[in-house]
Amino acid sequence: MNDFYQRKDVSKDTIEFTITIPKDSFNQSYETLMKAKAKETDIKGFRKGKVPAKLVETQLDQSVRLETLEKIAPLYISTAIQKESLDPIAPPEYKEIPKLEVDKDVELTITVTVMPEFKLANLKKVKVEKEEATISKAEVDEAIEDIKKNYKTKEKEVNDAWAVEVGKMIELPEVKDLKDLKKQIEEAMKAQKEHMLLHQRQEKALDEAIKLCEIEIPQPAIMYEAHERERSFRYDMQQKGVKVEDFIKSQNLTIEKMRELWEKDSKEALQTDTFLKMYMKEHNIGMNEQELAVRIEELKKSAPKGTDMSVYDDENWQAYVKNVDLKQRAFEAFIKEVLGEMHKD
Repeated sequence: MNDFYQRKDVSKDTIEFTITIPKDSFNQSYETLMKAKAKETDIKGFRKGKVPAKLVETQLDQSVRLETLEKIAPLYISTAIQKESLDPIAPPEYKEIPKLEVDKDVELTITVTVMPEFKLANLKKVKVEKEEATISKAEVDEAIEDIKKNYKTKEKEVNDAWAVEVGKMIELPEVKDLKDLKKQIEEAMKAQKEHMLLHQRQEKALDEAIKLCEIEIPQPAIMYEAHERERSFRYDMQQKGVKVEDFIKSQNLTIEKMRELWEKDSKEALQTDTFLKMYMKEHNIGMNEQELAVRIEELKKSAPKGTDMSVYDDENWQAYVKNVDLKQRAFEAFIKEVLGEMHKD
């Protein structure tokens, strides 16, 4: 299988291959498949499995040629991609349906989408203002009112005795009186708000870094990821016995709006993944075998009772765990570099 293709770089992310499948190779696969079809085909006047191949060929020629192409083409396509050391980010696409003529080579043209090369920008340019977390008296009063509505207490009036009783119910430490309860509620609300604001700053910093690096994901990759999300969603609904149309209607959405959201989420996820991989490479962030083994043991110990432990020995699963952990390390290092702080849940 040498010199069976020609490569043409269409753009920084699209490569076109013109692939020639020799007629002898195609015919051999075609004849093997046609013989199998002859054994399966029922034609009046012949016993099953005894139908002459030529008669079957008259009826099924074109469909069997298409099926032959479906079986043999992926081998030629994957070999060309491997020989060119490419890493596609979406399935190859046919430019057009190839002509399948008798005793002629089959020529097909496909496009392969790859991730363009991006450079890590000067991250010192990432600037995100820090918003102070403040809690107003009105917010505290509203929280007190919510507690009064949602908890049944012996004390009916909002006073010191009620505050002490409520403090025990919501597990606040040693509430002395109403003033103390309000103070502790304010502190808890402030901590929660600080956490939320920090996450927002982290997201803004990441968005700004992606823009600085000018990371634009090729559309075929975005659409492929979006289609995979829709496929997963439909499978999940099927497993739960829920009709997709009924679920979408219950959420006041349309399938068009869902697809728009999947496409948006896919683009953002791919941009984030690309940036973190760049950051990992630039800062030599890695994980050796010993570190991975320790991480796997941690996951084993925290696994729910009844978990099939054989999954932890699967190489693909371990590679997935390693990838997730490395991206988390890269994200934490990035946040520390640009914001100087990293909140861990």
